Amino acid sequence: MTAPVAQSSKPERRSVLNWLLGAGVIGWAASILYPTLRFLRPLGSVGAGGPLKLTAEDVATLGKSHFVIARAGTRKVIVFEAGGELRALDAKCTHEGCTVQFVPGDSLVWCACHNGKFDLDGRVLSGPPPRPLTKWVATRDGDQVTLTMETA
Repeated sequence: MTAPVAQSSKPERRSVLNWLLGAGVIGWAASILYPTLRFLRPLGSVGAGGPLKLTAEDVATLGKSHFVIARAGTRKVIVFEAGGELRALDAKCTHEGCTVQFVPGDSLVWCACHNGKFDLDGRVLSGPPPRPLTKWVATRDGDQVTLTMETA
């Protein structure tokens, strides 16, 4: 009779490879699924004209680069200081939805996509935008900046 073959207590090579392959597939699926679900989740919104307060980082950026783009739920708001006055407008161009920027040297709001230009109150100066930008009311109280939607 032959002697029984002793089972090794070490995991087999194939089981280690199977475990690594499984971990790789799970990691790949998570890297696809997580961003997709995050994209599909709706953003929070500013409730019924509720105020939006800029963070300390946004206020510091406003002081350094003369404008900042803040997020208000699904909207973007550009806040800038012109002539010592704090102003705020929707940062989404009314033509194609590109993000606008403040040009302090020319005292205008500019959309780089199709060269749309707006004055400091959001009215169209030139270019293809069909409507003015929506105005927001910006108030400063010390180091805090609060934005509210302007009512018509």
